[in-house]
Amino acid sequence: MSSIIFAWIASITYGLYAVIAKLIGKYQLKNTYQFSFFVTLFSGVLMSVIAYLNGGRLAFEWSYIIAAAGFLALGNILYLAALKVLDVSVMSPLFNLRVAITVIFGFFLLGESLSSKSVLLIVLIFIAGFFATMDEKFSFKSFFTKKIALGLLFMLILSIQSVFINQAIDQTDYWTATLWMSLLAIIFSFVFLFSKFKKDLAKSKSQQYLGVGLLSLLGAGGDLAAYKAFENNVGISSVIISLPISMIMAFVLSVWKPSLIERHSLKVYLVRFTAATVMIWAALQLK
Repeated sequence: MSSIIFAWIASITYGLYAVIAKLIGKYQLKNTYQFSFFVTLFSGVLMSVIAYLNGGRLAFEWSYIIAAAGFLALGNILYLAALKVLDVSVMSPLFNLRVAITVIFGFFLLGESLSSKSVLLIVLIFIAGFFATMDEKFSFKSFFTKKIALGLLFMLILSIQSVFINQAIDQTDYWTATLWMSLLAIIFSFVFLFSKFKKDLAKSKSQQYLGVGLLSLLGAGGDLAAYKAFENNVGISSVIISLPISMIMAFVLSVWKPSLIERHSLKVYLVRFTAATVMIWAALQLK
């Protein structure tokens, strides 16, 4: 298959991942810490098996692998916590802030150059971010809330996580780094979170974890499709994968069954989609 097809598979899969994660957190595993641990567990086991089958073996350098694993575990809990309190149609465009944050990191920490065009694009991304969070009140105060702060913190952690993952791969190789990051993330997640969900563990039914298993398969499938897409065509693949598929799905669900995950007026969705389009365009110019 061509890289374009793989990019579309990744984009749709990631969109489904966000919507299904929202539904599981709302209706099945309402304890976010419990949800996060089992996502990390199932996806970690799956990715480590895939990594081993593709040549991942014992690592001889561990510093970046350990750091990346810790941030993977932290990133999972922050993502699900933010998704639980934010609309999917708000969370989706916020991912473009990661690009801006990464460029800012590169300037301050790595001494990379930052052109005036890049500064303007970063400012544009953050301004559009204000509009992407709009609700029926149409107030900029909607951006300055604890919920949005949680989403922004996740984007910050995601940016740091990406740096450590890249360093871990450079330190070893892709499949070895993936193998051990996946396994160690499970351990970190258990240490961080078990005390926060152990009381709910006995109350949970096995059927509640079926959705988590599906979510893990979707996450792994999306990652593998994205990696395949980027092998041959980074530019067009980035555009396709950056499309706000989860926003579209959330909008369709809001029309079909408003009480399911979110409900807003058409005017709100128009503003959010317009802001998301601007953010995606500006983020792609930064890459």
